[in-house]
Amino acid sequence: MRRVDLQASVKLNIAPTGTALGAEVRGVDLARDLDAVTFGPIEEAFNQYGVIFFRDQEITVGQQIAFARRFGEVEINVNTQACLPGHPEVLLVSNIKENGRYIGLADAGTTWHTDMSAYACPPRCSILYAVEVPRAADGSVLGDTIFTNAAAAYDALAPDIKARLDGKRSTHSYLAKMNARKAAVGLTREITPEHLAKTPPVAHPIFRTHPVTGRKCIYVTDGECTGIDGMAEAEALPLISGLHQHLVDARFQYRHRWRVGDVLMWDNCTCQHLAVRDYGESQRRLMHRVTVNGSVPL
Repeated sequence: MRRVDLQASVKLNIAPTGTALGAEVRGVDLARDLDAVTFGPIEEAFNQYGVIFFRDQEITVGQQIAFARRFGEVEINVNTQACLPGHPEVLLVSNIKENGRYIGLADAGTTWHTDMSAYACPPRCSILYAVEVPRAADGSVLGDTIFTNAAAAYDALAPDIKARLDGKRSTHSYLAKMNARKAAVGLTREITPEHLAKTPPVAHPIFRTHPVTGRKCIYVTDGECTGIDGMAEAEALPLISGLHQHLVDARFQYRHRWRVGDVLMWDNCTCQHLAVRDYGESQRRLMHRVTVNGSVPL
């Protein structure tokens, strides 16, 4: 993709994080309608940096959904019990309880993953709006999210690994993902037959091509990916694990420290992410997540 001088816009400023991915978009109020002149550089920055965020936003549910729709059709999450009442487009990511039950998903993102990869057509992007952010007793922010650059990780792979796995596909399993998360950090939701019926195992390319930039991205997750087409499990699983450990190496990462009012979005092809669970239930966290449909991985 042609790199552009995103700083040239007179309406906004793009400030890269200085890490392997991510940029802050400054000078934009997402409560206002965005004209094409403003939105164009935002979308280019998103494709270029993989993660973009806007600080100090005050937006309604409707405004978040409207912003998401600029990027594509909005997805209705399979976890309908955790959606905002009256707004099935908005998934609540929260450790808050009301009447003895979580109002949203308390375990969302607590292991490395790319959103909904066990779907035949995974989402293009996810957009989080920080409503409440957990803090320690000293006031320091908890609950960071770490992102890792799957394109940069692919570029850094050894040529022989690229050649060996080029064109091969790996099976993504929602059930395996949930069981791996349950074993690693525990689950606060039920794995229902209805959810499993909507998410049968599906095969995707190990090296996925980004639909806009054309960059190759590593598209496997340890624990969620259960095999490689045409390969014995004893050979496939160590390869998947090794690829994923390479992918989440610190040199490819950006760590986001949340503030109330942050709107952050990530590209589910370009990166994977991990929500750090370093807070307790008394330290409230509430995020509104809207997800945008994507394309079949190629």
